[in-house]
Amino acid sequence: MNKPVIFIILIIALSSICSYAQVPTPPKTYQNYPIGMQLFQAGYGLQTTNSTVDGAITLPNNSVNIKADFAYLRYAIFFKLFNKISGFQTVVPFVWIDADILGVNKKNSGLGDMSFVFGSAIIGGQPLNLAKFIQTPKTLSLGWALSLTAPTGSYSTDKLLNPSGHRWQIKPELGLSIPVKKFDIEFNATAKFFTENSESPSLLSIIPTKTLTQKPFFSLTNHTLYNVNQMFWISLDAAARFGGETTKNGTAEGNSQSLFAIGGSAGLIIPNIHHQFQVNYITKAAGNEYAPEGSILSLSYSYVFGPKFDETLRKIKK
Repeated sequence: MNKPVIFIILIIALSSICSYAQVPTPPKTYQNYPIGMQLFQAGYGLQTTNSTVDGAITLPNNSVNIKADFAYLRYAIFFKLFNKISGFQTVVPFVWIDADILGVNKKNSGLGDMSFVFGSAIIGGQPLNLAKFIQTPKTLSLGWALSLTAPTGSYSTDKLLNPSGHRWQIKPELGLSIPVKKFDIEFNATAKFFTENSESPSLLSIIPTKTLTQKPFFSLTNHTLYNVNQMFWISLDAAARFGGETTKNGTAEGNSQSLFAIGGSAGLIIPNIHHQFQVNYITKAAGNEYAPEGSILSLSYSYVFGPKFDETLRKIKK
């Protein structure tokens, strides 16, 4: 009897566009996962840009260069809810900012804003234990997620750039994943909404703080993945977004963004299912004058575990 092919790449749980960086939803976010799967993840990223850490507000000037290093810890768990696979995750980031603004060096660091995400399958997403999950072929899946970013990070009105956005962010998302032989074609549609920041710092310290409101962003992400084998995959990524016009003290600033970015991702499982690595890179390809410049490189390591994972894998290999 032929042994079932263990073709599972359990990496990056749920939606992970967090406020510490302008990273699009990564590949494989909306594929199915087994009940009881959990992961701890640690990640690092380098962002070079001319915007705030979350990419929401751009400083459109050739003399603005902002480098942000960010590290984060993530915990995620998957479970059965209403006969569908569902999941919850929380992310805690830490940010280091080193900026050159109009010839003046500005630095800041501290905890970023925590994010909490809940999501569930709409189509597909059968709630299976690991043994059944491994032996079930991938099918089309459609899911949703709701991310809430809380203003828990470091913030000071004396600093132009802060690890925290000092406002709540709410991000609903739909994700579609279509398996085609060794390929996965994925689309994610997202909206991001912001609450008011009544203490937005000014470019010049002598100017009082302002009340900032911002219209939502709308974005679409595409991943075209190729599963090289059971342990390694690569992806071509593209993302577009528009919106986000800001208003300060009741005056609209006419700075709505339009942005198109391209990049790539890769994932590796080594030496076994518990240890997983991922790299993502994305850079601006086109956009208007208010879209953030620059690129983002991120690396992550995930430790994946769950009830009877090792026992199940040993039985299948026999």
